[in-house]
Amino acid sequence: MPSDAAIARVVDETRRICAMPAPPFGEGPRAELVAWLFGESGVQARVDETGNVIAAIGGEGPGAVVFAAHLDTVFEAGTEIAFEEGDGRLAAPGVGDNSIAVAALLHLARHLKDGTPTRPIVLAATVGEEGLGDLRGAKALLEELDVGAFVAVEGQMLGAIKTAGVGSIRLRLTVRGPGGHPWGDRGTPSAVHGLVDLLSGALAEAHRADIVFNVGVLRGGTAINTIASEASAELDLRSEDDGRLRATAARIEEVLAWAPEGLEVTVEPLGRRPGGRVATDHPLVQAARRARESAGLPPADEGGSSTDANAAYGRDIPAITVGVTTGGNAHRLDEYIDLAPIGDGLAALEALADELAAG
Repeated sequence: MPSDAAIARVVDETRRICAMPAPPFGEGPRAELVAWLFGESGVQARVDETGNVIAAIGGEGPGAVVFAAHLDTVFEAGTEIAFEEGDGRLAAPGVGDNSIAVAALLHLARHLKDGTPTRPIVLAATVGEEGLGDLRGAKALLEELDVGAFVAVEGQMLGAIKTAGVGSIRLRLTVRGPGGHPWGDRGTPSAVHGLVDLLSGALAEAHRADIVFNVGVLRGGTAINTIASEASAELDLRSEDDGRLRATAARIEEVLAWAPEGLEVTVEPLGRRPGGRVATDHPLVQAARRARESAGLPPADEGGSSTDANAAYGRDIPAITVGVTTGGNAHRLDEYIDLAPIGDGLAALEALADELAAG
């Protein structure tokens, strides 16, 4: 079990990391901070061309085990980062998703740095996990390194060993038309009306295939008394069945490509998270179970999630997602982590890293 001093250091580093904003596509300053913190922990780190921070224990491969935690948050630049602590919780935007997980990588660096692993361990703080980042950090990391196993670390998932990746396909639908005055140009097709009709057809197709369909962003029009000349929507399609997801997305794209008379329709791909899973009896899963048991944690939820591990599934690399502590209100300004379970979560990470480093 980590010492009280080690746990306190992780909490302090969580605060320092969280206080450095890392909006989507703006992770650079936090990456520089984390690289410096790795050095302060006794392990040299580099920032790669994509923006990932990479610290290697025993080299970078071949067959390395990657422990990855994403740097970015969902919060836009300029969001106030205010901490509130009380009742056993620490709250701030991005503290659980995923600042404490990045701090846990620093703890692993200190834990492993004086050993001689049989199998290389790579600790990676990645970019591009949130929003429209399209897992660009994890994907680039797996292009660069010869990876044998992948462990995504998430701040608020202590109760889980996620063994499946929920696949997603993201699209932007844009409808354009001539626009005009709602009375003087009545009968002129509206881009907003056309968008609504197309989304209705896409939603029906998704429901038939039992695919999760979410319209996360809608934009369009300029005034209440103007026929809209442009409207757009950003769509997110998800399923644990990657084949069904791809087939349904193809049908939805056909539905969306139909242009109502007088309107022009464009469908633009925004991102792709491959789905997949690791067998429940795989040695990586078994090692994670043993690590939890050694830390005194109960059996975990072994369902699916959407994390950096999806990038590994897309390359047929065995992958799981594990957590550091419990918490709640993810992606909200009052996001929080529970402080008491952190020691158990770090102990489980240590045990998992030790077993995987031993080969």
